[in-house]
Amino acid sequence: MSCAGEGGFQEAKQLAGVGEAQNRVEQAVQRTAPFGLLCLSLAIVWYALYGHAPADVAEHRARAPWYRTKAHPSVADMLAKLRRVVIAEQFQPGRGRNPIPKEIQTAAWALGMAAA
Repeated sequence: MSCAGEGGFQEAKQLAGVGEAQNRVEQAVQRTAPFGLLCLSLAIVWYALYGHAPADVAEHRARAPWYRTKAHPSVADMLAKLRRVVIAEQFQPGRGRNPIPKEIQTAAWALGMAAA
């Protein structure tokens, strides 16, 4: 896991969507990539401070047994865990309202993507 150098830029483009921006205004073009890198950095810091659990790598190996040598969570693992935590927080029972079907579909899709 490294967010420095070319590997960090590749992860930012592929995982955080930094390379997907379609801006036309010069200021937006100049701000989009740094903002995406900042968001990716914040996700990694969140994982390091609050999201990391020693069992994460073992759970990932159980879901994908071909990763026998995996010793550390990848940036993709960190982002997937952050998505799961955000979704779980949004859909806690006793919040005073029930989710609408669109919200349920979004949650199901995000959980499916996180499991992939």
